[in-house]
Amino acid sequence: MGDVILSTPLLQSIRIKYPTARIYYLTEAPFAPILLNHPDVDEVLVLQKEFNKQIQLMYKLIITRFDVSIDLFGNPRSALLTWLSGARIRIGGNFRGRRLLYTHRIKDGNEKLNAIQYHMRYGMPIDIPQNCYGLRIVIADTEKEWAALHLKDLGYSLDRPIIGLHVGASWPAKKWFPERFAELAGLIHNKLNMDVYFTTGPGEEEIVCSVISQSCLSANAPEVLPVRQLAAVLTQLNVFVSNDCGPMHLAPAVGTPTIGLFGPGEPEIWFPYSPEKGHRVIHHELDCSRCHQDFCEKMECMRSIEVQEVFEAVQSVLKFKSQFQ
Repeated sequence: MGDVILSTPLLQSIRIKYPTARIYYLTEAPFAPILLNHPDVDEVLVLQKEFNKQIQLMYKLIITRFDVSIDLFGNPRSALLTWLSGARIRIGGNFRGRRLLYTHRIKDGNEKLNAIQYHMRYGMPIDIPQNCYGLRIVIADTEKEWAALHLKDLGYSLDRPIIGLHVGASWPAKKWFPERFAELAGLIHNKLNMDVYFTTGPGEEEIVCSVISQSCLSANAPEVLPVRQLAAVLTQLNVFVSNDCGPMHLAPAVGTPTIGLFGPGEPEIWFPYSPEKGHRVIHHELDCSRCHQDFCEKMECMRSIEVQEVFEAVQSVLKFKSQFQ
């Protein structure tokens, strides 16, 4: 999810440079809905698991006669699909072996780039300016209306601020502790007199139930929403606190101020979101930082994030938002 969202600034730059181009976007099935109604995408091509669907996709790539193909992902499968496109210009990373499938290779330099800047470089061979636009996900008014009614049905009042918490993550080492999320939820409810809404990813129902029970709040039961419904609900939240995972990128994309909690990841790469728009990152530099481990017994990086500092970050964002209301 995050990879797709972080590529949208490049899409906007391509559309501005080549306004009459027909732009296709190839992604896996779970993330295709993110680009529904997107002004910079004419057609979404979906990579599915079924073998016959993959054959149909390959045939589509061959017969469409693309002029340019850009591989932002860079794994062997995406490199092969880029080559199958038959595009005269095929842009990808300077990776061993699969680099031969590209006509233009983007070499990693010594400069530190965030994810958006990294993607933008892949437009250089077709003269795309390196202006970094913001994320762009289009949520229709009807979807926002659905989200407002959905929250109301769950017992939330949109007259009161709602703070979103995402307690899951794909990597166990990226998960802040359930008991700390529970304590944070209690502080938000009791000290700020605000409601808490818990977002839930597939397979995260148990941990969300644990946090809710520990917090002693009458919050929403875990619900795994389709990605567009999740995005619509995020538009209704005042602040979103999340581990380093997909929803952490989805919230800024729909304009919700987001607080990212980082442990083994690299916030300078994966949290390219401006404090001037209300976003905050919480990360403590340790000797073992940026280890990129999926699992960790000590979890010192996540343990260094205290409940009080996250609570203060929530207050800071709320204060920031109040200046523009």
